Amino acid sequence: MLKILVVEDEVELLELYDLILSKNYKVFTTDSGREAIKIIDRENPKILIVDIRLPDLSGIEVTKHAKAKNPDVIVIGVSAYRERFKEAIDAGAATVIQKPFLIKQIHEVIEDLLHKKQ
Repeated sequence: MLKILVVEDEVELLELYDLILSKNYKVFTTDSGREAIKIIDRENPKILIVDIRLPDLSGIEVTKHAKAKNPDVIVIGVSAYRERFKEAIDAGAATVIQKPFLIKQIHEVIEDLLHKKQ
């Protein structure tokens, strides 16, 4: 089963991701950028969904680490702040989704990016 790591500091949103994605993917979740790096090193997820703004380590730094470890990892940045979108793309994110978003958007973006990788 494909592994997805979700890094989000809003606990309710983290639980929602787990709920909507765990039917189709092996989901790992954390609210910490530092913990995300440990999970990336241990699990090598195929997809990373990362909030750009995290309290300990930015989603940009997490993205850079993930891409350095595995250049093929698909990174989806998430942010309420449009001014950070370019920075996320420059760090290696395939796309950035603006909060708030619709649940079906996450599924569509994941499927679209997986098909592009094939």
